Parts: sequence; structure tokens; C-alpha cells
Amino acid sequence: MLPFLTLPFDKLMISLRTSAGKIIAVYSDMGKESTTLGKEGEAIAVQYLIEHSYQVIDRNYRSQQGEVDIIARDGNFIVFVEVKTYSIGSFGTPLGAVRKAKKESIIHAARTYLLKNNIKDINCRFDVLAIYRSWSGLTSYDLIKDAFHVS
Repeated sequence: MLPFLTLPFDKLMISLRTSAGKIIAVYSDMGKESTTLGKEGEAIAVQYLIEHSYQVIDRNYRSQQGEVDIIARDGNFIVFVEVKTYSIGSFGTPLGAVRKAKKESIIHAARTYLLKNNIKDINCRFDVLAIYRSWSGLTSYDLIKDAFHVS
């Protein structure tokens, strides 16, 4: 298959053609659709985490220089969870999507949260939860515990 890349204003479109000539279009919406997908993913993530014995403490926590999608407790840990939602047309990996600047943003928000809530002497962890949604409605999950560390 040879990839063909086009860049419309509101979408990133990647088209693949099979050796038989059949075109398979794979795309990732940018903009409003992406925001909606992200918000739906965060709601699904909360349910997933609760079903896996996490206690959700806060959602969409913001500091001046950062943001955390979900803050939860998992046993003796306060966990700062970054949620990445992928539709059938998305590409990349969850960890690949959490680049240095995003990690710094999450870490800043986590530090601010701990300071403002006077939380000390507790284990903290940064998890990434990837949610994959197919056009048929099937959903699968990839929870990466301890995905990155504060350096």
C-alpha cells in the first residue's frame, strides 16, 4: 500500500490504496469533532477507572500552566490520568501523543493540585488511558500505569 496524504482545512486525511486498487480512507478529524471525541472519551474514562477500583477525585483540573484530565486515587497512590481518545481514523500511540510539553503541563497541574490541597507524603503516579472507538461502536482500552516520571 502506498500512502497518499492530503490536508483539507478541517481534517487530516490519509488514504491508502491496496494492491487490488481498493482505496481505504483513514482520517482524523481536527477541531470541534476532536473536542467532542475528547470529552466523550473522558466520560468513558471515568467509568472505566471506577470499574477498575479507582476513586475519581477531580476532573479537568487546571492550573496557570497546566491541566490534568482526571485525578483519582488508586490504593495508596494519587493518580494523574491523561486520557487519549482515538477513533478508527486516528493514528499514533498514546505515549507518543503525550510529548514533553504535555508532560510538563500535567506535572505542573499535579504539583499545583497537591500544594493547593495541602497533600503531602503520598505516592503519586502519572497514567495514560487510551480509548479506542470503532465505527461499529466497539470500545477498547489501554491503561498505561506509571507512564512517565517527574525528572
